[in-house]
Amino acid sequence: MDGAIVMTKNEQYLVRIIEDYRAGRVSRKEAATLLDISEKSVQRKSKRVKLKGVEGIKHGNCGLRPVNKVGDSVKAAILKLASQVYYDFNMTHCYQILVAKHDLRASYSTFHSWCRSSGIGKRKRRRPAKKRIYRDRLSNEGLMLQMDGSHHKWNGQDEWVLIAAIDDATSDIPFAGFYRSEDTLNCKGVLQRIIEVRGIPESLYVDHAGWFGGMKRQHFSQFTRACEELGIRVIYANSPEAKGRIERTWQTFQDRLIPELRIEGIKAMEAANTYLQKTFIPKYWQIRNTVEARNSESRYRELDRAINLNDVFCMKYPRKVRKDHTVMFDNRLYALKGIWEGSIANKEIVIVEPTAGPLRACYGILQLGLEEVKQPNRRMAQLSYLKRVS
Repeated sequence: MDGAIVMTKNEQYLVRIIEDYRAGRVSRKEAATLLDISEKSVQRKSKRVKLKGVEGIKHGNCGLRPVNKVGDSVKAAILKLASQVYYDFNMTHCYQILVAKHDLRASYSTFHSWCRSSGIGKRKRRRPAKKRIYRDRLSNEGLMLQMDGSHHKWNGQDEWVLIAAIDDATSDIPFAGFYRSEDTLNCKGVLQRIIEVRGIPESLYVDHAGWFGGMKRQHFSQFTRACEELGIRVIYANSPEAKGRIERTWQTFQDRLIPELRIEGIKAMEAANTYLQKTFIPKYWQIRNTVEARNSESRYRELDRAINLNDVFCMKYPRKVRKDHTVMFDNRLYALKGIWEGSIANKEIVIVEPTAGPLRACYGILQLGLEEVKQPNRRMAQLSYLKRVS
C-alpha cells in the first residue's frame, strides 16, 4: 500500500518507548536503559519522531540505493564466467581469478551469495568427524619430510601420479613432479632432486607402499637402502591421517591445479611439470601456504662431495659368487673381470645397475667388470641328440 511504513519488531518497540518518554511516562534515563542507548540518543530520536512522526525512527538511508552497489552488468558477467568458464574452481579460487584476470570487482561475500543463490560452485563434501589427536609441527626445517604420491587424472584425461614431499615444519614443498607411475625409480628421482636443491633431510615420513619398503618388501627396498646409505631415517605412518599434511596438500592441488591446467590448455606431462614447478608452487603455494619454522636453523645436511648421488640412487642387488667366479643376474650368467687377490668364491658382491650405462659389480671398495657368458641352449641340444639317435 502506497505511503505505508513497514517496521520491524525492534522498531515498534523503540517507537513505544520514545512515545512513553515524550508523554512523561518514563524518564530519559529509564528510556536509555530500556533501549540500551545513551540519553543523548534518546533525545535525538525523540526530536526526529516529533518532526517526522513514526517515519523518524527509520534510518535516513532507508530505501535508497547503496553507493557501492555493483551494477547488474557486472553481476551478469561474473555469473557467466563462474558458470561457464570457471565451473570447476572453488569459490575462493574463482573469485581470485575474476579479480586478477578480468578485473571484475565485488566483495567476496556478495560474490559468494550470488553464486550460491544461482546454484554455481563446488560444495565441500561433509563427512562425520573423527577423533584426532593434534600433533605439533616439528621445530626445524629439514627434520622431517612427508612424502607420498597422488594418482589422478591431472590433465582431465590421463592418469598420472604426482609425487611430492612437504616439510613438516614449514609446509614448504622442496620438489614435486608428475610421473607415469609411482615406482622405485621415480620416487628415488624425487628424493635425489630434493637433496640436490636443499640437502639431505633427517627423516622421511611415508606410508606402507611397496617402494618405501612396506608390505612384501619390508625387509629389502631399493629406496630404503639408498636412504640408509645417506643416513636418512624412514618412518612409517600407520594411517593416512597420521601424515595429514601431505594428504591435505593433495586436496588443495586437486582443487586448484586441475582447473588451472585446463584454463592454460596444458595436456602434456612436460608442460604440466613446468607449470607446476615454475608457476604453481612458487607463485601460489610458497606464498599462501608456507609458515616459518619455530627454529630458524635448517636441519638439511650438506651432501659430502665424495658421494655421487647417481651411485646411491641406482639399483643394487646382492649376489653370491660361484666357485668359477661367475654370478647369475636376471637369468643370465656373468663372469667377473678385474684384479683381486685370492679367491672370492662364495663371497657376496653387489651388482650395480645404473640408470644409464653398463652393469658393474662391487666387492667392498673394489670395482669389478661383468662379461656375459653365452650358455648353450640345452633344449636344442637335447632335441638334436634325440634326432641323431632316432
